[in-house]
Formats: sequence, C-alpha cells, structure tokens
Amino acid sequence: MREKHPSFARRNCKYRVVIGTPHADVLHAHEIKMDDTAFWVPPDKKGRVVEPFEKDPVDGAPVRLIDVSKQPANDSGGAGGVSTAGDYLRFAQMLANGGALDGQRVLSRTTIKHMTADHLGSRVSLAATAGGAVLGASTYTFGLGFAVRPSDGIAPVPGSAGDFNWGGYAGTQFWVDPKEQLVAVLMVQSSGVLRGYHRTLFRQLVYQAIVD
Repeated sequence: MREKHPSFARRNCKYRVVIGTPHADVLHAHEIKMDDTAFWVPPDKKGRVVEPFEKDPVDGAPVRLIDVSKQPANDSGGAGGVSTAGDYLRFAQMLANGGALDGQRVLSRTTIKHMTADHLGSRVSLAATAGGAVLGASTYTFGLGFAVRPSDGIAPVPGSAGDFNWGGYAGTQFWVDPKEQLVAVLMVQSSGVLRGYHRTLFRQLVYQAIVD
C-alpha cells in the first residue's frame, strides 16, 4: 500500500517519520525512547498519574487541570503533554548533549544552537511577568521553544548565561545549564500559588548543592 504522504529518512538512523504521524508516535519511535510520554494516559497506566490537591493549600483556589484520561482530538505540540521524570530527563539530556543521546544523533548540533539562542534581542520588550512566572523573571529572553538566559546576573534565581528552560501549567519545569553541565527536571502537580514557589525552591536547592 502506497503512503499518502512522502516520508523523511535520515542516514544511520533507525527511524522514519511520515508527514501526518501523531506527535506522540514520533516520540515513541525516536531514539529518545520516550515510551511514557503522550498527550493522554490509557486506562492501563491511569494508576500512575499523580493527582493534585483539590484546592491550592495556600489560597484555597480550586485546582483545575486537563483530564489526561481522555484522548484529545489532536496532539498539541505546545501544551497538554504528560510524561515521567525519566522520560523527560532523556529529552533534556539530549538537548544538553547538543542533539545526541546514547550514541545516536537526534538533532544536529547547529539546530540546538539555533533553538537556544536569543531570538528577541532588544527589539521586543519583555513583559514584567513573562510566561506567567514560568521564567521566574523578565530577565529571560526567548529562543525557539525555550526561555533563554542572556546573562549570569540581573535575575532572582541562580543560573548561567545560556541556560534555557520551560515549564508546564501544572508546575512542571526543566532547565539545561550548559556551563555547569547541568540538567534538571521537576515533576509536580501544583498549579496556582505553589507552582512558582516549588520551581524557585527547586532551582535554589539544585545550585546550592554544587560543590567544586
């Protein structure tokens, strides 16, 4: 049976991606092997989902998250994904390695460099609370898919120029600090006031643990 769409093939790789393939299927088939990453959780894995408090312990506001037990109409590349700490660590480590993981090339080194570069510069003014506190401060700029730190200082959280990060609605966050050779993944279910608190505290604890 002929494919309806042309396929992409890469030499020396064991995978092939067909245009129209669901996002989650690409992650599973790829060398990253993110088998527990998708955009919904099937019944046989539902017991592994971490459930949030019904209300935010700080302000008492109801915690409302996406129902991941229902399969969405499409896989959103920008929101709604579910994963495990182990799966996402593999993804972040691939980025830290310049696009390679377990001896396999996933993305080119130049692609990673382009994605994690500052694409705003001085042309766009950053909002005072950019990214809904995902960044921690307006001192982060943006690359292609990541918040990027342009300098060591002028920020309320520790880090290095060139580190990049992003987070999820329910409080999850990851970041890569190339200078410190550091990859960190935080997995929580705490939207609301606690979301920013947990992110900031985790980052502080990680950097305080570095001993030269």
